[in-house]
Amino acid sequence: MTEHTRSTANRLTQRRRHKGLMYGSLAVGILGLLVGVFLEQFVAGVLVYWAGFFGMIAVWLFSPVTLYDERDTAIERKASDYTLGVFAFVLVLGAPGGLVLEDGGVLTLPDAFYGAMWTLVALFAVFGVIYTALRNRS
Repeated sequence: MTEHTRSTANRLTQRRRHKGLMYGSLAVGILGLLVGVFLEQFVAGVLVYWAGFFGMIAVWLFSPVTLYDERDTAIERKASDYTLGVFAFVLVLGAPGGLVLEDGGVLTLPDAFYGAMWTLVALFAVFGVIYTALRNRS
């Protein structure tokens, strides 16, 4: 095995280990939050959740190896594109469709419907602002 091959294998092993630590930290935080909610210990659950989240951030920031490469970026971009596409479809059809059905007396929309639609509007507004800023900066 050449030195370059050993170095690459070591780097991949470190990347895998640090990603495991990063996601494991977040998983412990989420589990801690759920247990805290279940036991009605909300403050303790939130503190464990935050500790897990900040542990994940610490591993991500201070890892001695690059945790993400071009392949990861391409996968995230495709996943983001699909996700935004699905929720654009939900917003474009769901908001007016729900309002028409309610106006026609077919159903009564729960308050959560309006919250969900405004959340989607906010999501696309934030996306649009960030997209425009990045596009103008390039």
